Amino acid sequence: MNASITMNNTTLTLAAIVAALLSSAASAATTATTTEPEGWGVKVDMAYDANANERPPVKYAAGTCAVHVVKAVDARQNRETIGADQHGALLASDLSPWLTSGLMQLKQFGYAVQQDADGAPVAADGVTVRASVTRAYTWQVGMKIFGMVAVKAEYLDRNGVLQQKYYRAHGDKTNMVGADDEHVTTLNYGLNNMLAFVAKDLQSLCKGEKVPEYAYAGPDGLPKSK
Repeated sequence: MNASITMNNTTLTLAAIVAALLSSAASAATTATTTEPEGWGVKVDMAYDANANERPPVKYAAGTCAVHVVKAVDARQNRETIGADQHGALLASDLSPWLTSGLMQLKQFGYAVQQDADGAPVAADGVTVRASVTRAYTWQVGMKIFGMVAVKAEYLDRNGVLQQKYYRAHGDKTNMVGADDEHVTTLNYGLNNMLAFVAKDLQSLCKGEKVPEYAYAGPDGLPKSK
């Protein structure tokens, strides 16, 4: 009789332990689905930096046509992050202001640049630029950060003739301090590498000439001075 009671008590004790474990696991699963894990991500400031350059901008001859920049569009499939680091995902929302600010810096190449309102008619002088960023992300290998930027540009001349061009650019730098904003700096290197090619294309676009449909803008292949 005593052996039977002891066995039954043991069975009840094991059942209670199993039930407690299952309840604890269910509670943990519920918490995981309702709250973000600590360190999931960090917000980064996508501020454009004209000084993040591989080399000084090439200034073209004075008298080139005016450049009208329309507010850029963020057309990325993933519009939340630009990559990840040891803190988690690097959160960066709308990149439109970042790309627009970059295009406005075409003035560094000797162009008269102004921003036109979205939906404004094609300018009667110069070239109107409508651009969208389709990709912008970074990745890290050891101490080195790499960044890639892809942009689709539409150019309209004074006669309304449209040309489309796709740019793919990258930049890289050594991450000496482990800061999150180093990833943004790397993307600025890529964007500024791309602007050098846009500036070169405008030399042809201002004359109504065709430009190639694609350009790769790497740090080792920037246009040279004339």
